[in-house]
Amino acid sequence: MSERFPSRLALLILAITLVVVFHRLFVGEVFFWGLPALQFYPWREYAFDVLRSGYLPLWNPYNGGGAPLLANYQSALFYPLNWLGFFLPLAWTMSVTAVLHLYIAGWGIWAFTGKLNIPAFGRGVSTLAFGMTSYLVARLGTYPTISAAAWLPWVLWAIHRVLTRGRLRDMAWLALFIGLQLLAGHAQTTWYSFALGAVFTAYWTVRYSRAHLRRLALIGAALLLAIGIGAAQLLPTAELLSQSQRSSGVDYEFAMNFSYGPLRMFNFVAPNVFGNPGDGSYITKGAFFEDAVYIGFIPLLAAFAALFGWIARRKDEARPLYDNDVPFWWLIALVGFVLALGKYSPVFPFLYENVPTFDVFQAPVRWHLWTVFALSVLAGIGVQSWGKGKWRIFWTRLAVAGCAFAAVIALYALPKLLPDTLRGENGVYVLIAAIASTGIIGATAGALTLLQPEKGSKWENWLDAWRVLVLVVIAVDLGWAAWGLNPTAPAEFFDRRSQGNTSRAYWTEEAARAVQYETFLPFNDYRIATENWQAFRASNLPNLNLLDRTYLLNNFDPLLIGSHKQFIGLVDANPAQMSILLQAAGVTDLYNDTGELQRINDAAPRAWLVAAACWHPDEASISQAMLSPEWQPQQQIQMLGDGGCAEPEDDVQGAVTLQSDSENAVEIQVNAYRDNWLMLADTYYPGWVALVDGQEAPIYRANLAFRAIQVPAGEHTVRFEYRPAWLLPGIFLSAVSVLALLLLFRLKVEVQLD
Repeated sequence: MSERFPSRLALLILAITLVVVFHRLFVGEVFFWGLPALQFYPWREYAFDVLRSGYLPLWNPYNGGGAPLLANYQSALFYPLNWLGFFLPLAWTMSVTAVLHLYIAGWGIWAFTGKLNIPAFGRGVSTLAFGMTSYLVARLGTYPTISAAAWLPWVLWAIHRVLTRGRLRDMAWLALFIGLQLLAGHAQTTWYSFALGAVFTAYWTVRYSRAHLRRLALIGAALLLAIGIGAAQLLPTAELLSQSQRSSGVDYEFAMNFSYGPLRMFNFVAPNVFGNPGDGSYITKGAFFEDAVYIGFIPLLAAFAALFGWIARRKDEARPLYDNDVPFWWLIALVGFVLALGKYSPVFPFLYENVPTFDVFQAPVRWHLWTVFALSVLAGIGVQSWGKGKWRIFWTRLAVAGCAFAAVIALYALPKLLPDTLRGENGVYVLIAAIASTGIIGATAGALTLLQPEKGSKWENWLDAWRVLVLVVIAVDLGWAAWGLNPTAPAEFFDRRSQGNTSRAYWTEEAARAVQYETFLPFNDYRIATENWQAFRASNLPNLNLLDRTYLLNNFDPLLIGSHKQFIGLVDANPAQMSILLQAAGVTDLYNDTGELQRINDAAPRAWLVAAACWHPDEASISQAMLSPEWQPQQQIQMLGDGGCAEPEDDVQGAVTLQSDSENAVEIQVNAYRDNWLMLADTYYPGWVALVDGQEAPIYRANLAFRAIQVPAGEHTVRFEYRPAWLLPGIFLSAVSVLALLLLFRLKVEVQLD
């Protein structure tokens, strides 16, 4: 291996490739397709707006009858790289930062493979394979996933340093990277990273016997410190999780959603074998971004070459040290693949039933994080076996000829030979394109083998140039695979268009899904949203409404407050009673399945006085009472507890005026003619405090999901304030942990082995 080969060259090639693929970001456009528009940008834009007003963004009053904002894990408001959006144009910053994380991922595996002593050329191949893997690129719009996954190689890099050097500073690096993962906002990806880190630690300890219990203790201490750093985010998220629809896990069907179908294995060889939604050619069901696993054709071949090379050299005492790790990384790749199969294998269902955490997340296919990472490491090892020999040249020539022949046949012969019944069938042409592209890259890989300069020959001085050419070919291959997977729109997509509408509307689940997934965001064609971005922006789908500060009972969040989820489930399941139920939620307007807004309640105040309360022994009884055709929410509220059931009263109970609805508080002016209940159709949630003329009053959960308090006769100022109990402890723990981290970086103490 030439010592002159620039080890950092791959990082430069990766950066150039990212700039070329995502060049639209540098002409003022931004990512918008799917979750950037429906979740991440609205949350962050509102949060930063609240911060500029001098308040903490604790609560989102516009969605779901009100919902936690900071506690929403995927809002990732404490993640440091997200803070750039507070100072710079937010939509552009979020888009560029997402791409930056691809570079961080590639840089991380470059650093990690260096710790494994893989030579520079191999490190470059690993860098491109993981930094541009379609597993990450296709998911780029899911910002928290990418943010968390990018730190996986850095976590392993830091674990390796702790195990081999044992310095407190190494522990600090590990705590920092784990802390960044915890704050990045995607628990599933972070958990998979933790699991891989634990397996790697165990393997390295057993395989090389280099770790003492003290150094293992450093890893545990780093994890605890990282949890402390993330306390300000983790404590509110834990509270939300305990109150959410996922508090007791997810059901089987949801957990198995997005399992990896065995036929999808072709995606490892050809990224667009089933088409590409970027150009509208995707021909199968499901989401392209969930099934994407491509690491590049040459890196994939190199990963297999690592296995064959290990088999050939397993008894050679002079083999390089990194060869010893080949079985481990192949085991990781295979375990990730088997788990990704989900319902298509008996393994994951068994784990779902018997092992904790497997019933917490959906989409088993995301276990492919293990697969693509391990294959990327193996690719760096495998290219060291790339060389020439008599039989290797013979078979390579045959392979080049075969691949070239397949490409020519696919491009020129097959279209002419198709029977009339197949002409015009999109699936046929997708298959032809996949065969042709695979043939071209296969022939190119073979040609590179034949062109490889041999050591000791007169062409040896060209060896480094050949390696550069290989890296460029890999970059072009992966750049082509990434093209079109992240459509953009003008930054004005996210501009505010209206403000001041205080009425609350609702999308039924059926209507929202129809407009979202069929009208604007079908998984098989990203161009539809790009061509109709203005209509998409104006649709007021949840949570686009947050951009315009309009109110929806809907909340398009991964974690929903359990009582809220229960209430909207009752609404959608009972269309005959929908109008009355939505009146109880302060909803005046309903979206139909074409996205049109219809008035269903002329009088649906957000707050009102009611004299009669009916108490029930359980929630099923409350639901039954709310489904009664005679129930009028303005005259009677349904409560959980003992106390009888007062008859509804249709007399006017007094006047209620909503004075203000600020960031984390609601103020109401009440003039009660008698002792009454004040009903507020905002979500019941821990941390809310009610003050009647400055005196605290208990808040009751009414009508399954909302808030009610008792108010005496007369004029009163009622104020609801959100004062979560976790706020000060969380900030204190995070602050102390950050200070401890900074102190550790100043120390150079090494933990010695006995």
